[in-house]
Amino acid sequence: MSVLLANLTRGNAVESQHYGHVVVVDGMNGNTIFSRGAPHFITYIRSAAKAFQAIPLYEDAAPEIFNLTEAEMAVVMSSHNGEERHVNAVANALRKSGCQESALQCGVHIPLGAAVAALLSARGAKPTILHNNCSGKHAGMLAACINRGLPIHNYLDFDHPHQQRVLQTILQWAELPEERIQLGIDGCSAPNFALPLYNMALMYSKLMASQEEIAKRIVLTYARNPEMIAGEGRFDTDIMRVTRGRILAKVGAEGIQCLGIDVPTPMGMAVKVVDGSARAVPAIVIAVLEKMELLSQSEVEQLADYRNVVLRNHRGLEVGKIKAVV
Repeated sequence: MSVLLANLTRGNAVESQHYGHVVVVDGMNGNTIFSRGAPHFITYIRSAAKAFQAIPLYEDAAPEIFNLTEAEMAVVMSSHNGEERHVNAVANALRKSGCQESALQCGVHIPLGAAVAALLSARGAKPTILHNNCSGKHAGMLAACINRGLPIHNYLDFDHPHQQRVLQTILQWAELPEERIQLGIDGCSAPNFALPLYNMALMYSKLMASQEEIAKRIVLTYARNPEMIAGEGRFDTDIMRVTRGRILAKVGAEGIQCLGIDVPTPMGMAVKVVDGSARAVPAIVIAVLEKMELLSQSEVEQLADYRNVVLRNHRGLEVGKIKAVV
């Protein structure tokens, strides 16, 4: 059963509430060390799967074969804002693998970055498929297919060899048999995976604990390129900057957030807000990290805008707040 995780107040009265689930898993033994709600609640991991969806690229040495930079690999694992650096990184990754922009099958949406969306609107320009927050993931999938001589016209089909390989990768890291994972179509049209929150946290705890080269490369890529994983004004980027990569963060749609924690011991966290709203997720994450004494006072202060979210009306007046109650 879900539990209350955050209140939205207007004045002194509670106006809305967000319920959900939280679980933190120890990377050394897989034990649950903190939970609220139902840690085995099943839901889609959405974009929090991206680091693991990129593993086949590393296994095949695709970054070396196509001369993909670390920043370009970061955007492959991102839900980016559509900033110029993101769009350029995706375009470069496509060019290096010999793909055209038209090969992308992720669709077009308004950029996640509010500043980017406003700039495009002011110019009277429309977003392109490169602005899609998942365009980097798709560029990576195309590169993986080209590297193995696989067809790219149907690279998103569930039974495509690359997607089957991604599925096996997810199963391995989640430590689940195939019958325990449900498949669905993500917002970007790629296959996605429904699994227990515990296993999402386990995946991230194992990523942080692993001594394998690929896992270490992924962790370092996140830690050294936080601006490529999300972008300006985004929680994932800001918490990774503030903690200097000690904590890795990857958001997913519909109220999903996963984190990998490196110090004092490897851990993984998964959060799900059951109504699908993301507005309280950063406050919930910070509250859990504070409760577990995983943030310094300085870090808490630097993340204050996410910890105590101020709500303003159309005139800019402060009318309420979002506060976690974990």
